[in-house]
Amino acid sequence: MKKIICALSLISLTFLSSCDDGDVVYKDIDFSKNTTVSKCTNIGAEKIYYKIQETEALIMILDTNTIMSDPGQRLVDVNIDGTSTSLEYRKYSAKLDQSNICNIPAPAFPNVTQSIPTSPGGTVRIERMIHVKNNESSTSNTTTLTYQYSFTLLNINFVDANTNIKYDKMYFGTNTYENRTLSFNFNNSDNSLKNINTCNDQYIGLSDREAIILDLKPEDFPTDETVKTIDLNENRKVSFKHYKRAGINIDQVCKYKGDIPGSSEANTNTLLELWVARNGKIQIESRWTNPVEGERKLVHKVSVVDILLQKDQYEDIQVMKSFDVGQVEEQ
Repeated sequence: MKKIICALSLISLTFLSSCDDGDVVYKDIDFSKNTTVSKCTNIGAEKIYYKIQETEALIMILDTNTIMSDPGQRLVDVNIDGTSTSLEYRKYSAKLDQSNICNIPAPAFPNVTQSIPTSPGGTVRIERMIHVKNNESSTSNTTTLTYQYSFTLLNINFVDANTNIKYDKMYFGTNTYENRTLSFNFNNSDNSLKNINTCNDQYIGLSDREAIILDLKPEDFPTDETVKTIDLNENRKVSFKHYKRAGINIDQVCKYKGDIPGSSEANTNTLLELWVARNGKIQIESRWTNPVEGERKLVHKVSVVDILLQKDQYEDIQVMKSFDVGQVEEQ
């Protein structure tokens, strides 16, 4: 058998074809029409990412949970070693679905008719992408976050007995691994104001799984009816926290800056989101209560106005928000 190496440049990738028995046979592994990458969730198959088109599959084994465990990590290059990280093209005898890739053991039909792995030495480039959608309407003040991994394959070489296909660069696609919604709603269900908690010269509003922490002191509150605004800066900030589970309380938020420990490691309430504002205003609207409300006293409605929240470890991801935090009653 003689082999002829044929080069073809296409867009941003370089393709080398193999030849069989003197006849040029181009074997182009092209999954570019589908940019969405799926991930197995079956036990034992959690590291498998894949793309399917009819009777073909492109399968990558990659431990993103370990590689991207630092939430601030945005771009990582991983060596394809053929064991912990691998890439394989498969051809099946008929149209396949996710069960043929994710089930252990796989169904007997359709069966694999061709398997071409990549040789060790290539690279998988992982980029973490966070898409932010800020919803501001009369009924919603939420922010939706979409977390994705973008995979690019560099210097990969698909090799079997009769095939040698090389790509300098191949875009594998994106996988959405988590969606989160930040509520920014600290009112009661009837839209009345909640009482704000105090802790160590901080005023804290709580709602479901979220906490808002204001750098305020008792002397910041007016002693008569008025509206007072306080500018934020490096020494006077507003912090927003979003936890994995609901049911947080003031003692927990006050004591723990990060995750809230549970009775076991599995029961830890993980701090998923931390956003900090150093620009914007805290507004305090103070009024005297009416006689029908009982003993006359000052009540302070506390709001944040046009605060620019920046995601922790991501200087380029920001959202601007205005909302009520709650009220403080003078005792």
